[in-house]
Amino acid sequence: MQKKESIQIERRRNMKIALVSDTHGVCREELLTQIKKCDYLIHVGDFDREHVYNTLQELGVPMYAVRGNCDRGEWATYLHEFLAVPIGGKMFYLVHNQMDLPYDLTDADFIVYGHTHVFAHMERHGKVYINPGTAGQDRGDGKSMAILTLEDGKYRLERIYL
Repeated sequence: MQKKESIQIERRRNMKIALVSDTHGVCREELLTQIKKCDYLIHVGDFDREHVYNTLQELGVPMYAVRGNCDRGEWATYLHEFLAVPIGGKMFYLVHNQMDLPYDLTDADFIVYGHTHVFAHMERHGKVYINPGTAGQDRGDGKSMAILTLEDGKYRLERIYL
């Protein structure tokens, strides 16, 4: 008689995604602490310095990132200007400047962008647009990031001030 093995697939009840933009060479400890609590990290450009990119990449949290207008040097040439990423059954479109989005957004559930240093969140035509603000240089809106929680097909967005 052969013994059957039972394989159990872990199904997460929720998934947390750190949304970060415009660090501009600054890597605050409170930013790192928040990212470590998440399952994924999305950075939508303007790391500005290679050491910030490396620090975030070494946190052990899977990172998806795009290049911003201030990301220069050989290290930044490996970053795309636009990236489509499936996470948790949803399609994320990542871009630094919202004006550089592709015309066809058919597959996108979430559009994450930066550049303006101003937090934004809106739903339009079945798509969720999010700008987490700046984690580096405040231009009057405060320094922030966001945590997006996906749970049971729904989402929750929390702005975290740094």
